[in-house]
Amino acid sequence: MQGARRRPGSVARLLASGALALCCGPGDAPDPRPNVVLIIIDTLRADWLQSYGYPQPTSPELDALAAQGLRFERAIAQSSWTRPSIGSVLTSQYPRTLGIYQEREHRLPGSFPTLAEVLRAAGYTTLGATANPNINSSFGFERGFDHYSDSDVLFPFMPEIARENSIASHPLQSAADLFRSLLDEIAVREGPFYIQANIMEVHQTDDAAGNEFAGHFPRAADPAYAEAVRLASSQVGRFVAELEKRPGFQNTLFAIVSDHGHGLHDHPSIASRTRRSRQAARGHGWLLYESQVLVPIILYSTGDDLPRGSVIRRPVRLLDLMPTLLDLAGVPVPPTLQGRSLVGLWDETAAGPELPRHFVVETQFRGGDKVGVYGRNWKYFEYRRALPGTAPRELQARGGGEDGAASNQIEQHPQVAANLARVLAEWEARHPRARPTLRSEPLPETEVKQLKSLGYLE
Repeated sequence: MQGARRRPGSVARLLASGALALCCGPGDAPDPRPNVVLIIIDTLRADWLQSYGYPQPTSPELDALAAQGLRFERAIAQSSWTRPSIGSVLTSQYPRTLGIYQEREHRLPGSFPTLAEVLRAAGYTTLGATANPNINSSFGFERGFDHYSDSDVLFPFMPEIARENSIASHPLQSAADLFRSLLDEIAVREGPFYIQANIMEVHQTDDAAGNEFAGHFPRAADPAYAEAVRLASSQVGRFVAELEKRPGFQNTLFAIVSDHGHGLHDHPSIASRTRRSRQAARGHGWLLYESQVLVPIILYSTGDDLPRGSVIRRPVRLLDLMPTLLDLAGVPVPPTLQGRSLVGLWDETAAGPELPRHFVVETQFRGGDKVGVYGRNWKYFEYRRALPGTAPRELQARGGGEDGAASNQIEQHPQVAANLARVLAEWEARHPRARPTLRSEPLPETEVKQLKSLGYLE
């Protein structure tokens, strides 16, 4: 049931012709389309949720939603840090197509419609809020929203940083406060709704103040991370439960995902080399191993359009989330998207998606330059700028446990590496790196005209 592929402007024309009913007049039936709620739990590794195999109860609320909906067992982010990854999620374009490589100035370009823009053009009220300043309005992520709430606490690299709004002086907004602000906005608006929330509890594991689950996981490999996962799960569960009680939310589609993972203690040989490699191994953005790109995707519906308790074992990409949500909402999928709707993976009456055999991941975070290919049994990485503890070319087995040069199997399996290197070279030839869009640049007139022709700008 891949969303109908229509030529540019189809959404606007359908709306104008009345082929898509947007609201209901007196005596009309209510809009049958679901509300769509996308919750991004920043920095959440899939393998730290109990439903994904973690041995301790870090995520009972998320696990319950997975048990009542769909869980994708192996979902791969297209980058290992926030802005390119979330940009890819919200446009279904590769990070390099968006030209997002660095933190300070690179913003989401206006060339590609966002999920919020497509849904707003189809008649949805669009509300967004982020606790992560990496996707503030200054980076272009407010596009398509009727209301978008930025983080007012900023990271030190941001040009507009001031002492009074620095993360050094204030904690990032809590999930509880962020969700409350969205509920307040819902109360004064009409649906159907698209709601997007980015929460930072798992990213801020060093800020344990007020965490009701502090001390609950003393045997975890990283107790603070486990506590933060538990807190995020609890807050998401409360938000979902509150929404389900609201009038107009009896038919709602929830998507719960992460933008990337976190290295933690999984790469000891890299972490032992230098201060920089320790930061790279235990954080995110510098590496492309499973710890940093395997993320959860959980879909849950209060309606009847999803099976209950199903697990999709076929590997998928975060890139595929936008067309999947549009497909489930009954909104035509723009033909420019690079992802594919995943509906056919569980709906036997639908055609299965044509997903590639190999998934490409990349990062240019803070001066790095790394590209990788995920296949069925192997992963191949190229380090185009050296990082102590890694090799220029690595072949790593599926299943995690990558430890840089120490676990590199390229000498034992040179032909496997050669085949994956060829796959990567062919993919890069088809996907050249776009010029970045800078925050100081206005939206080019050509992009304004393109978005107007697609029906996303007035």
